[in-house]
Amino acid sequence: MDNNFNPQGMPQQTTPTPTPTGVSQQPQQFIPQPQNIPPQLGPDGKPIYQPLDKRLIKACRHKAEKRWYRRLFVLNLLIIVAAIAYFVYSMDDNQKYYDDIADYYASAIQEAQEKTESDESQRSDHSSDSEENEKQDTLEDKINDMPENIEYLVMIIFTVIAIPFVVSYAYAQYRSMSVRITEKTYPEIYAIVEEYAQKLGMKRVPKIYMVQGNGILNAFSSFIPFRQYIEIYADLLEVAYREYHDMATIRFIIAHEMAHIYYKHATMHYYYGMMFSQAIPILGPTASRTREYSCDRLAQVLSGSDGMDAMMTLIAGIHLYRQVDKIDYVQHAVNVKGFFVFCYNLVSSHPVMSKRVIALADPERKSGALY
Repeated sequence: MDNNFNPQGMPQQTTPTPTPTGVSQQPQQFIPQPQNIPPQLGPDGKPIYQPLDKRLIKACRHKAEKRWYRRLFVLNLLIIVAAIAYFVYSMDDNQKYYDDIADYYASAIQEAQEKTESDESQRSDHSSDSEENEKQDTLEDKINDMPENIEYLVMIIFTVIAIPFVVSYAYAQYRSMSVRITEKTYPEIYAIVEEYAQKLGMKRVPKIYMVQGNGILNAFSSFIPFRQYIEIYADLLEVAYREYHDMATIRFIIAHEMAHIYYKHATMHYYYGMMFSQAIPILGPTASRTREYSCDRLAQVLSGSDGMDAMMTLIAGIHLYRQVDKIDYVQHAVNVKGFFVFCYNLVSSHPVMSKRVIALADPERKSGALY
């Protein structure tokens, strides 16, 4: 990013953004400049931010993101249709399976009734108990020996039904073990979320929580039915917020997660659209990398930060990230190549850091490299 990048209501940056070696220092604006409109004050004294131009937000999206989502959506649909077609095609075999279990179960019931009517000594015979246990085990084996087509269909139905309960359970866990960030608890951070919600034209401000990560540096956006939320690990905020008061890094991290919410990445219907296809190696991770690039770029627009320090926290850690020379890092990052780097990136849900940082530093703000 260049020095003149100045989103709405944000002060201009005073430090240059590192540029990959061999790239022109004069930026060709791939993403149009947002207008620098100072926020107005509402009746309650809070700033009111103008929504960003939809064309600006659209330009931030990785050029391949929608294309990859359509591919996974179609593939996901084909997986479901194939499972149903396989089930219908194997209906005769399935009927035999059901009849076999029903016949065996009926015979077991009949034998149990006959034993009940027998004399007391016969019922207490240990050999009879052994036979009964053996028949029970056989019945269980028959039930477990389910045809593949039934297993596939049951798995799909169970997953579709279970997802709302699973995500709601996870939300309950995070909510009960977190500190919710509000106007009274960490008001500076809450003001950032509120600002971004206005700039993105959201109808309501997503809830944001801080959870103890025990050394893990992470933040994520997730969903429950009809609602999205953000979780930030305390270790990521502790030094940046308390020691350095590095609000630019915090702004970028939150902006990245808000971008996931705006682009509908953290919604139930988006997840359902590629629920099974995203688990396919290479395909799912590639689509995921497009989403990360999109959110990084929109985070630059929202936060007014190049995002480099935020990446350095993930690379060097919360105590050393400020000492990393970003220009030197970018100059070395362009040489991080090779077959095994390619393979590692290919199966990763996030771009490798060298590619991700180079994309952030690109003065033309093009879509990041997927491979």
